[in-house]
Amino acid sequence: MLNTTTFAGISDIGRARARNEDSFVMRPSARIAVVADGMGGHPSGDIASRIAAARAAETLEANLGSGSATEGGLVEMRTTMLQSVMSAHQAIRDACAQGEDLEGVGTTLTAMAFDPDGKVYVLGHVGDSRAYRLRAGALDQLTPDDTWVQARVDAKDLTPEQAKRHPFGHILTQCVGLEDAPDPHIHDGTVAIGDVYLLCSDGLVGMLEDEDIARILRERLGEPPDPQVLETAGRALVDAANEAGGKDNITVALILLTA
Repeated sequence: MLNTTTFAGISDIGRARARNEDSFVMRPSARIAVVADGMGGHPSGDIASRIAAARAAETLEANLGSGSATEGGLVEMRTTMLQSVMSAHQAIRDACAQGEDLEGVGTTLTAMAFDPDGKVYVLGHVGDSRAYRLRAGALDQLTPDDTWVQARVDAKDLTPEQAKRHPFGHILTQCVGLEDAPDPHIHDGTVAIGDVYLLCSDGLVGMLEDEDIARILRERLGEPPDPQVLETAGRALVDAANEAGGKDNITVALILLTA
């Protein structure tokens, strides 16, 4: 059983954007983290991401604070995660109906919650922000990208190498907040002592390869990962993305599970 969950988050405007359209919310006591990235270029993208992140975290915290890792509890966690994403979507639609300048504005959303017994996690995801897990030094992507390019990769029309720097790489196939409701990805898994989970906007992965992210985390956190330097590791990721060009806003949320 895990009894310590350390959280660290940072958001940076990057080197090319006039404002930061990313948002993140962390609720360490409830073991919840959310990252959202407003649609680039729209004057209200930052508002949409803030609304979505706040509503998703609020829904998760209200309903999972006393959850358990029983089989029934996991089903409930998945249901609540789905509700949190759809509630975030509806919150933007409601704000639009009440006169906010949010028509045609969407946001990505990646949310993660851990059960109080420290056995499982649940992810809710729409868009191209990502969740990763670093376990025993190996980095694995836990979320799919809802992008035109990824759809072409899945259809074998593009190779992963062709997709990496494709000019249409930023085009989303779904997001939170538009008139058409999203179909969220809900994923769960078991956790292990020493796991490091990373939620991030595409401003990080657009500048760094997965191998670079894994290397920075390994070098900064050590083995076993040290919770005292979790924030330093997050800053190192952001700094590396800026050094590589910083073409977008950069947001990272790190969660370390220890005994």
